Formats: sequence, C-alpha cells, structure tokens
Amino acid sequence: MKLKDYVQNKPKLETDRLLLRPLQYDDVADLKEWIGDRSLYQYWGKRPGKSDLNPELLFQKKERPTKSFHWGIVHKKDDKVIGEMWVYLIENDRMAKVAFRLSPIYQGHGLMAEALRNVVIFCFEKTELQRLWSDVHVLNIASYKTLEKAGFRREGHIRDGKMVNTYCDYYLYGMTGTDYYETESMTQPPNGK
Repeated sequence: MKLKDYVQNKPKLETDRLLLRPLQYDDVADLKEWIGDRSLYQYWGKRPGKSDLNPELLFQKKERPTKSFHWGIVHKKDDKVIGEMWVYLIENDRMAKVAFRLSPIYQGHGLMAEALRNVVIFCFEKTELQRLWSDVHVLNIASYKTLEKAGFRREGHIRDGKMVNTYCDYYLYGMTGTDYYETESMTQPPNGK
C-alpha cells in the first residue's frame, strides 16, 4: 500500500502489550491523567499548550485528511491511552519524522520501544517511506535509548540549535529502509528456518 491509501482510514497497529490507534473523544479522561504533566515537556522543546492542558480541545476541530499518522497508545492490560506516537513532516512520500511521548507512570518498561518498533515495521513494510528520523534533546537519555532500541542510529549532534521553540543541543537520529531490512535479515534464521 501507499501513504495515500491511509489518508482516510488510519491503520491500527498491535503488539503484545499495546494497541496503536487514532485517538477518539472517549480518550479524554485517559489523556487528562498524564498529558498535562509538566515533566513530559522538560525536553519537548515547548511548554504544554492549550490542548495538552485541555485534551478535549483536540477533538473540536474537524480532522483534515492527511498522510501523517497520530496514534494513541493503548495499554491493553489497563485499556487506557498511555501515550502518543506521530509520523509526520512527510517529504515527497519518502521520509518522515517520528515523535512520541508516554505517561510517566508507564515509563521504564520498554513500552515505547515496543510501540516504535511496530511503527518502524509499518512504515517500511506497508508504505513507500524510505527514511525515518527524529531529534532528541541531548539530556533526554530515555528517548534516545528508545530510538536506539528500535534500530535508529545517531547521525548528528546539533549544538545550540532550535528544537521546536527551544534553543538547545540535540541529537539527530535516523533509520533508512536499507538499515531496517539489513537488521531484519540478520535476525532471521538462515535459509528461512
């Protein structure tokens, strides 16, 4: 399939512990439990906005068709939305940026790496994307370790650059389709066994 095939109907992605699906108004109560937590914005590049503090505002505007993806991350065991994942800033249907955040209560259990690996598989196997990238504040160790666990490579260090609305040092991480398929072939048993 192509990115254009997902403009109207966004896919749901599933892992052992998680379901990634488009957010819906019924998720507001779950979002309110964590999305305004200021600790999430320490390395985000901006302070919480109006819709972060009042998640019901996310659903007031009619959503426009887009090739970008924005999933809520549902923890199956608790049936709660505990995080978000984006694939956006898509350029020429070839490359896209990934971003993510997770409720502080659920951090440190490998959940975001699990979600991100699933998104990587989707992007490289179900769309024509050939490169994924992300930027991460140099002090945000948990986020860049998550990127590394999902197969991203550190490609650069920007000193005193602008990340969203903040000037800071940050790393650039990337993964190409070639990286992905090389890694996948190394994890497959020889001769397909």
